[in-house]
Amino acid sequence: MHVDDRSLFFNKIGYGVIVGFITPVISFMLYYIFRFGHYSFPEYIHFLMESKKIVNVFSLCVLPNLAPFMLLINSSRYSSGRGILASTIILGVVIFILKFAL
Repeated sequence: MHVDDRSLFFNKIGYGVIVGFITPVISFMLYYIFRFGHYSFPEYIHFLMESKKIVNVFSLCVLPNLAPFMLLINSSRYSSGRGILASTIILGVVIFILKFAL
């Protein structure tokens, strides 16, 4: 069965890019709340910077992008899936640069 791309809701690259950038932010905040909730947010960032773990945490926070990507691809929303893939690649390049800069 052929699915018409125009009839699918939430099938634009822009939506995928937005989801691809918001998902890591949400996962970063959830990691902070559940793991380091007793610290203030600036103390948490300072701790990650001093222990040189901030790049590791950033790279793990990109991993949850896999869930919406697979959900969109399996529901034939390929344009949104491309947006999530593009934002994941951009975040990967930024993390790679930060790895050698910090």
